[in-house]
Amino acid sequence: MIKEIALTNGRHTIVSPITGEEVTESFFGKEVEDTLNVEEHMETVFEHLKGVPMDATLVVYVTGLTPLFQAVFAAWLTRNCSGPMMSLDMYPGNLVFAHYNLESKFIKDAPTYVFRDALTGATEKPKSS
Repeated sequence: MIKEIALTNGRHTIVSPITGEEVTESFFGKEVEDTLNVEEHMETVFEHLKGVPMDATLVVYVTGLTPLFQAVFAAWLTRNCSGPMMSLDMYPGNLVFAHYNLESKFIKDAPTYVFRDALTGATEKPKSS
């Protein structure tokens, strides 16, 4: 299963290169109070992840605000590495960040987003199921 979600709402129109559909769900709204409160933002992310299966590939479209990006990464790691032993044994899910490709504005047929695995940095576009 692939779950696609934007970091913030309304900063950019995001059309998924995976499904071709607009990504409308986001972790955060267009305006964020206290942007540096990463712990509070992690709680927001945890709420959004409640219904996402642990083995899902989570694709996050990065739309700015580095502290929010950090909150998503930290919350996902906490969720996927937490178990009875709090170890680095992880559930089989993946976290993939989709970074906007600035070259796509200038180079015909350049990908709109570049997908990077959060843990390895590997580039691979997730495939829809």
